[in-house]
Amino acid sequence: MSQAWQDMRYAVRVLAKTPVVTAVAIVSLALGIGANTAIFSILNALFLRSLPVRAPRQLVAISTISPDGQNGKDPLSLPMFEEIRQRQQVFSGMFAWSGGGMNNFEANGVKYAASLETVSGDYFSTLGIRLLLGRLITRSDVASQAGSSARVAVLSYHYWQLRYNGDPEIIGKSIRVDGIPLTIIGVTPKSFAGLIIDGASEVTAPILYSGRETLREPGRLWLEVIGRLKPGATLQQARAQMKVLWPSVQVATMPPGYAGAQRDRFFARRVDAESAATGNSFMRERLARPLMLLMGLVGLVLLIACVNLANLMLARVTGRTQELGIRTALGASGWRLIRQLLTESVTLSAMGAVVGLVAALWISHFLVNTMWFGYVSLVLDPTPDLRVLGFTVTITVLTGVLFGLAPAWRATRTDPASALQRNQRTVHGGAGGFGKLLASTQIALSLVLVIGATLFVVSLEKLYSVDRGFRRQGVLLMQLFPQPGREQIPNRTVYYHQLADALSQLPTVEAVSYSHMGPVASYEYKILVSAAGSSAAPVQAVEELVGPGFFHLIGMHVVAGREFDWRDDERTSRVVIVSESLARRLFPGDRAVGRKVDDHGQPDRRGMEIVGVVNSASLWTAQSHEPMAIYFPLMQQPGFNQSRIDIRTAGNPWVVTAQAQRTLESMGHHYALKTQTLEERTSMFLTNERVVAMLATFFGGLALLLASVGLYGLMSYTVTRRTSEIGIRMALGAERRDVLGLIVGEVTWIALAGIAAGVPLALAASRVISGMLFGVSPTNPATIAFSAVILLGIAILAGYLPARRASRIDPMTALRSE
Repeated sequence: MSQAWQDMRYAVRVLAKTPVVTAVAIVSLALGIGANTAIFSILNALFLRSLPVRAPRQLVAISTISPDGQNGKDPLSLPMFEEIRQRQQVFSGMFAWSGGGMNNFEANGVKYAASLETVSGDYFSTLGIRLLLGRLITRSDVASQAGSSARVAVLSYHYWQLRYNGDPEIIGKSIRVDGIPLTIIGVTPKSFAGLIIDGASEVTAPILYSGRETLREPGRLWLEVIGRLKPGATLQQARAQMKVLWPSVQVATMPPGYAGAQRDRFFARRVDAESAATGNSFMRERLARPLMLLMGLVGLVLLIACVNLANLMLARVTGRTQELGIRTALGASGWRLIRQLLTESVTLSAMGAVVGLVAALWISHFLVNTMWFGYVSLVLDPTPDLRVLGFTVTITVLTGVLFGLAPAWRATRTDPASALQRNQRTVHGGAGGFGKLLASTQIALSLVLVIGATLFVVSLEKLYSVDRGFRRQGVLLMQLFPQPGREQIPNRTVYYHQLADALSQLPTVEAVSYSHMGPVASYEYKILVSAAGSSAAPVQAVEELVGPGFFHLIGMHVVAGREFDWRDDERTSRVVIVSESLARRLFPGDRAVGRKVDDHGQPDRRGMEIVGVVNSASLWTAQSHEPMAIYFPLMQQPGFNQSRIDIRTAGNPWVVTAQAQRTLESMGHHYALKTQTLEERTSMFLTNERVVAMLATFFGGLALLLASVGLYGLMSYTVTRRTSEIGIRMALGAERRDVLGLIVGEVTWIALAGIAAGVPLALAASRVISGMLFGVSPTNPATIAFSAVILLGIAILAGYLPARRASRIDPMTALRSE
């Protein structure tokens, strides 16, 4: 231990002798280690960190999967949950819950929208949550909702502090949710904010607090179900038991009205069980690929930094030849020298890690906040925990060893006698072969990053500029949300018609309509449709609900038939409009207008007449090309009360925002939960692509900087070592341009060797990112050539400065110094 401490103190003294070089190394390592720690911190928070509950690894989520599996895993109905809970024998406790949406709240006389989580009676007890104040929601609370008993609620710690200022007398007070009074019975601990790890749940209430009997309908799939394994039980056993129970559960819970194809689809549903230890997330699926890609990028940056520092440390060891020779002559073993030099490199790496860890705290929080665009409060905390700190320590040690191995190996090859007699300069040769190899390796790795960054930037530009079949400019979107206590609208068609007319009277407003998902929704909800009475297999089509005049407003083209109008409401027969791509698929070579289609998911959507065909716009996701789509008139959807209102203006949409919001609220039923322009919405839903392009560009630039610094250092060291040789050449008649060409030629060959090795590496890596690119091939020759030329130019520039210094060497001075 004393020797290790002695080695560390000596390492610090050695590093302090060259403060500029040490500072450059620390900054390089801080950027590399800090970036790796930041991205891993987010990965850890989203994918690895367990819920703050008792024994989270024992939690198992039960879900259903539709026959086509297109829309992922679905929740269960309330009857399904109750049947499984009664029949299962593998769980010690089970509960159902639903959350993530927005509700109207009223607390202390203030009305606002917030997130509500509804749960069954065993929710808190199964999770093992001990409340900070009050009591848990129990089965008796849930059972009482069928009668007229008082309704109850548990507040989150954050909500209790925000809305009630941490009032210790909060128990027994009332809060209104969607106009329904709930009695506050408890407050959760600060560590628990619900089962959605990134979106805060402000209030928890029993699943049937509203008394709506429709929630009991067997066809309504809305409840997430989680069970806690009994001691000794495994996930595989739970999955096997669910599969055994599922057919009988389906028989017991099949909706009475299901028949034919709808009945077949219900019984074709499968059941699945998976670990629920890490909870649910809004961001997890969306960020999985970008984060893994970024992890690869920052790993590459760290590797480039290691290669750069290995070359730097190699040069330093060569400069310390006499010192190492003396230590060897005095009895130091090869292992003793290796240990000393590795201690120096690990110490340097640790200094960089400390700075990097501080940077990682800021970077991780910045990225999480940038990538979040939910309505509810963000609660995901990427602050490093023990796992992240362990990761950081591991890469710190590995980094120090990696860039310290080559210098340590060189030190063991020092002959004491030769070292004591050797002059520090040489009269022949250039940069050492191993140094050249490291420099070429750095160029090759940098090229991979630069090509990747260029591809992502080009892809992002294509995403912004591509013609998607509609117009983004001049459109304002307002997310409608019911005013507290005004959720019921007696005549929806009249109300929406009057609202559209009122908004149309505002200055610069050219058109007003409605949509459900709305343009650039970032996801597509698909249903199965077919030509009515056809025996052909149904096809998947994107479903959208729109109002009259929507296609004209958004700049789409009605190629046949008509748009929806205000007569297409609940009193008339069902009609639809289809995209050209869907029309061609269902009725190849035939006219679609006037034909009828069936929705295989809902029995009341049979025999719907096609009244129009529109162009196949990429309305929802930029990546889909000419999607097959079917549009339903919003006014024919009974009880639908939350949509987006779309407003086209002649100028800047924000000019009319305040007036539009006041007009909306004056109608007495809605207010704008969120208002944004369509261009802003497009930019927001390209956040992942923009962040990846931004970070890839930053890391590509950092790789170029490290490569240029590495080449500059290598060639500067070469010039210093070859001063005598250059003096002799010039004394024998060599011109300055000959010396300049000698050094620049050497660095050019190093760069070309690196580029030659980097192109195949980049082509191999491009296969990994091909699925994340849009409108550009990962093997685009222009991109590769552009990146190679940039890297070659920077390499030559980095070598030119030492070469110019070499060309100005005075021959007599150089020879005299020998």
